[in-house]
Amino acid sequence: MDMMFGEPVDWDALDAAARTASTLDDDFCEVRHSTGEVDRFIRCLLPLPVPKMATEFRLGVWMSVSERSWDIYREGFVSGAYAEDGCFGYLMHDVPEFPGSLLLNADVWFQPGRLRPRVALHETHHPLYLAQCVGIEPTQIERWAILMHDGS
Repeated sequence: MDMMFGEPVDWDALDAAARTASTLDDDFCEVRHSTGEVDRFIRCLLPLPVPKMATEFRLGVWMSVSERSWDIYREGFVSGAYAEDGCFGYLMHDVPEFPGSLLLNADVWFQPGRLRPRVALHETHHPLYLAQCVGIEPTQIERWAILMHDGS
């Protein structure tokens, strides 16, 4: 089961020049600011076990990565052969019911065959990290589905 977040940044908040210079598709986002600064993001999957269902739920999230990591991922995206196994990234979403999750540190593990990279949050006391370790309830998935359906 998967559920995807939208863009990694608030597109409406970008100035016209940044919006024009920036790119976004299903897997990559590059925001080019008028200051010359460039932010790079890749879409990944944040797996959360669901013990009561003996399955895994995956949140489609955007991760902020370095230029070097972005290049490695883009170069291997089609072939699935990467120069490195993964990289460091920052979570670019405040996950509903997990306040303060924006910018959590994580390892991003590249996958073969154009599969989205998997995210492993770094150890912390944050509830989202704990949820990735011990799992979530099916009712959590239902609440997220309602929130996303309502556009909230």
